[in-house]
Amino acid sequence: MRYDGIEIIGSGKFSEKTVDALEWIKSKSKKDYEKVRKYLKVIKQSSRSLMLLKTAQFNVNIRSAYHGVEWYAGIIVHDVHHYYLHAIKGFKWEPKTFAKHEYLCFDEQLKFLRKIKAPQWLIDHVEKSYKAGHWRPSARKKQNW
Repeated sequence: MRYDGIEIIGSGKFSEKTVDALEWIKSKSKKDYEKVRKYLKVIKQSSRSLMLLKTAQFNVNIRSAYHGVEWYAGIIVHDVHHYYLHAIKGFKWEPKTFAKHEYLCFDEQLKFLRKIKAPQWLIDHVEKSYKAGHWRPSARKKQNW
């Protein structure tokens, strides 16, 4: 299915949750939604969540998609920012830039969550995730989300 130019690939429930998250972003932050709509080409149900920077495809684990609309919207904003930095701004995602890339994307996600007045527990969780280093390559090998 397609939603506002973004191809959504996955089960009916996955597609529904994805549309809910996109509509949530659209209703809460026009600026963030326009960035998502402009740069994200595909959202695909997958066994793990990661942004494919060459194709602007966000693969999403169902645990992330089904966790809640604010969470899912926040990770979409986060991962689109990876694409934006890498493909548009030329700040490549590579071993020497991992930490800075993640810092900038977590910061973008946190700005979005604060703007939409997300629950404080969610904001705290995202802050702790960055500090705990869940984004590090060694941690991502063990990732199941």
